[in-house]
Amino acid sequence: MKNILVLFLFFPLLISAQNITEEKTKQLTFGVGVVPQYAILNGMRIDFDYKLNDKNQWLVVAPQVYLSSDPNFTWDYNSMTGFGIELQHKVFLNKEFKTVNPYFAYGPTFNYFSVQDDGLTARSYNEDGGNYIGLVEDEMTTRIFKFGGNIILGLHYFLFDNLYMDAYVGTGIRFSYDNQTSGLHGYYNDWWADLGYSGTLMVGGIRFGVMF
Repeated sequence: MKNILVLFLFFPLLISAQNITEEKTKQLTFGVGVVPQYAILNGMRIDFDYKLNDKNQWLVVAPQVYLSSDPNFTWDYNSMTGFGIELQHKVFLNKEFKTVNPYFAYGPTFNYFSVQDDGLTARSYNEDGGNYIGLVEDEMTTRIFKFGGNIILGLHYFLFDNLYMDAYVGTGIRFSYDNQTSGLHGYYNDWWADLGYSGTLMVGGIRFGVMF
């Protein structure tokens, strides 16, 4: 009975959204969206969508920024700053927008992080007239460079007029390097959510935004 009541209440809304999108989506050429789950990782991501052609293919440019002075349950450090960008070629399976629009997308991604943390660092010192290098516990800065790419499938759903919700899932790969070792310090590569993870991973999330 509850399911029937919910359907009854939302049915006019869905019909209204269908009518609005069918009238206006032919003119939509630009979108702005946010990906809220990046806040969990002390970051913010904004997606800019640009229509490429009349086949409903789009370019997504997604800059990211990260800033934190406190560790969280995912990352353990003294402080961290970073930025990144992801590019996607998005192809909608419907030539014209409907209320629900399946798509697939693919493209490269890049991230840079500067992490301040405590660790063993090399220091030179003089003793008995000789110069030596030793390890001391001190705050150190690790710069991490992460490259990769994603392939995703998603559903783009118009809520009201130009307002949309986008849910997606897929897979990706990452290659990470830092300035401390020839490869990557293992401390930042324990699992896929670490700053310096290298390997394959699952990607997914939701977006909210508007299209014009």
